[in-house]
Amino acid sequence: MSSFERKVLVLDSRYEPVKVVSMQVGFVLLYTGRAEPLVESDRMMRTVSRSYSVPWIIRLQNSSPKGRRMQGPRFSRQNVYLRDGYRCQYCSWTGPLQGLTLDHLIPAAKGGKTTWENIVTACKACNLRKGMRAPEEVGLRLAAIPVRPHFHPASLFPLRYGLTRKTVPAVWMPYIDLSALDRLAGLLGGGQAAALEAHEESSAQNLPNDGRPDLSKHRSKKRGISHGGKPVVAAFRS
Repeated sequence: MSSFERKVLVLDSRYEPVKVVSMQVGFVLLYTGRAEPLVESDRMMRTVSRSYSVPWIIRLQNSSPKGRRMQGPRFSRQNVYLRDGYRCQYCSWTGPLQGLTLDHLIPAAKGGKTTWENIVTACKACNLRKGMRAPEEVGLRLAAIPVRPHFHPASLFPLRYGLTRKTVPAVWMPYIDLSALDRLAGLLGGGQAAALEAHEESSAQNLPNDGRPDLSKHRSKKRGISHGGKPVVAAFRS
C-alpha cells in the first residue's frame, strides 16, 4: 500500500498542487469551508457518532499562487544543482553529492552576488583551483552560461514530497508534474534512478500529519545518499 493512500492532495484555485496533507487535515479544510472536493473517494473518517468521506483531491477556495512562486523556483543549493544537472560546470565531474559545492564566478569578496547568474555548481577540486580568481585566470571554462532556470515550481512538487511514478495515486496523476523527476532520473542513469525512487519512497513514509517532510529526524539524508559512488538527491525545495 502506497504511503499516499491515506493522504489528500491540495490544489490552489489554478488547479496547481500546493501541499500533501493527512486525511485529518483534509477533512478540516473541507468541512470548515476553506476547500471544496474535487475528486471524491470511498475513504472514510469516523467519529463517535458518524462517518465522513474524505476526497482524494481538494481545491482551496479563493487561493492563488503567491507572487514569488509565480516568478519561478527560489534560489537554493538544491535548485542550482538541479539546473546544472549535478555536474561540475568546469570539468563535468559527477561524483558523490558531498564532492559538489557552489562557486561564485565573481568572488563574494570582490563584490560578487549570490544570484542565479553568478553561481554555478563546481566540484571541490575546481573550486579550490579557482580560489578568489575569475575562471579564465586559471584556465577554467564554463560548460554553460548560468541563468535563472525556467522549470515551473510545480515540477519540483513531487521532489518536495517524495512522490515517484510508483507512489503517486493514479487519481493524482493529472495534477502532478513529474518532468523534473524524469529529468533527474535521466541524468543519474538507470541504477541511480532506481535508488532515487527507493529513497524518495522511503522519505514519503516519514511524512508527518501535515504532509511536510520531517527533516528533524533525517538531517543526514537531506544532503543526499551515495549509490555506487554517484549522487542521489534526497531533498528539494520549490
